Amino acid sequence: MKKTMLMMTAAVLAAAISGCQPNNTGTAGTTAAVETTAEETTAAKEVDLDEIHTAVKEAYGDAYIPSMPFDGQMLDQMMGITEDMYESFIAEGPMISAHVDTFVAVKAKEGKGDAVKAALDSYRENLISNTMQYPMNMPKIQASEVYQNGDYVFFVMLGTPTMESEEQGEEAALKSAQENNKIGMDVIAGFFQ
Repeated sequence: MKKTMLMMTAAVLAAAISGCQPNNTGTAGTTAAVETTAEETTAAKEVDLDEIHTAVKEAYGDAYIPSMPFDGQMLDQMMGITEDMYESFIAEGPMISAHVDTFVAVKAKEGKGDAVKAALDSYRENLISNTMQYPMNMPKIQASEVYQNGDYVFFVMLGTPTMESEEQGEEAALKSAQENNKIGMDVIAGFFQ
């Protein structure tokens, strides 16, 4: 009787173990499964938008100009990012129209990151080509960047070119604006490493 019970238990365990094993039909299937898992791990990294926003503000200190929060309606009207595209966001722009400094951080709904990035790319291109701006703002607009990591998307137009670079001409002002904007971009990228 004990021998029969032991054999039945062994058979049940063997069936359970074999039922849990993946059904591999070849090495290509195994490789694809490993690649998918790696991609999902990268894309699934969770970050806190508030922490990123705070870190960016701290990096710029008094030079962080955006102080007017954008609501969902402004995000839609200005940037084409509709409510069905995101889970949460933080967006701020300047209180005074003479400035253009803008920070946008969006946690898109799953699979909508590319659509949010396309909307922000379009917004940026429109600023560069169609907007009449104060000449002092053009280097900053041209230096602005859109950054995407999975379903997290950011638009950064921050920092000010140095007065010295502005006196040296457009090329120097643009280089200075790019260096200043990179401060925020580096902070954001650091959260995904």
